[in-house]
Amino acid sequence: MSEISLANENPLLQIDTSFRTYLNAYTRSYQSHIVDGALDYAFESDFAVRQKILGLTGAGKLFKAAGGQDVSAEAKVLFMKCNQVGPLKYPEIYDIVKKCSERLEFALPIVFIREDLDRALIYSIASDMIDPCIVITKKLVETKSTDELTFLIGSECGRLMNNHCVYNMAFTYLNFNKQVYRPAERSYNQTVSKQLYAALVQWVNYADITADRAGMICLDKPGRFIEIMCSVYADEYVDFYGRSQNELDSFMLQQRAESVHTVASRSLSTDRSLSELERRILASNEFLHCSTLYEWRRDLDGSQEHLVSGQICDVRSSVILGNGGSLDG
Repeated sequence: MSEISLANENPLLQIDTSFRTYLNAYTRSYQSHIVDGALDYAFESDFAVRQKILGLTGAGKLFKAAGGQDVSAEAKVLFMKCNQVGPLKYPEIYDIVKKCSERLEFALPIVFIREDLDRALIYSIASDMIDPCIVITKKLVETKSTDELTFLIGSECGRLMNNHCVYNMAFTYLNFNKQVYRPAERSYNQTVSKQLYAALVQWVNYADITADRAGMICLDKPGRFIEIMCSVYADEYVDFYGRSQNELDSFMLQQRAESVHTVASRSLSTDRSLSELERRILASNEFLHCSTLYEWRRDLDGSQEHLVSGQICDVRSSVILGNGGSLDG
């Protein structure tokens, strides 16, 4: 029998098994979404402030310690003490992670479940020597719904995609508040300068927007973002940065979001009567009206929306959040 007839009869022979094809399939495939070195859904202030931080005095030594020794020590604890998620162990979490990685075109990260922390918490770590990892406490798995876990896991995938890890680990040195997560090891023993301290605190607010957008891309129904965010922070939830607010009013925020959406960019202003978290939610919610969301999620119909570009979405988010922004265009 000829090779041609064999190929026609056996579809498996038509599969390209070359190493290059395997490598392209295994590694990240979101290159088409990269614009000027950053992912197209990322909040521009997130990237800009990180570039600024790298030039500050003391940042190099702090990041070297936090991103090298601290991450390595944290990974060692995880591999020794935690359960790794897989198709047979925590299959419901594995399915969520798989869905998030597919929607973000991101290589499937390693996921650990921690049982030694009596706290509903999720965070991620990665470095040049360690594959991307997402860590979820058992309490979070037991207390959050599938939609909430999808959003949180998707957000952490976004943090991994946007290289937030070393900045997050550096943030743990600031003593921002008592609830900030403390890694297994903190090897940097110098004082963090006031300028670097302020820049990292500022960056966290912008990084949240990027992570929220990634989480929204992963949700089955991104329009439920506000409802899900309010639910996530209920039940005395405290995030990685030690922040909490368990009395968020979902109905009020939804009304505010609808009202804000009708205001032209040039007329937007920051509502200082809202808490920092409430402004963040409204700023992130602007992504629902951004064309970039629907470029990632081709299965969603955005034809009924008055969609804006990613640049205009960033401007609107900046003003709502309270960090200014040019309103040109």
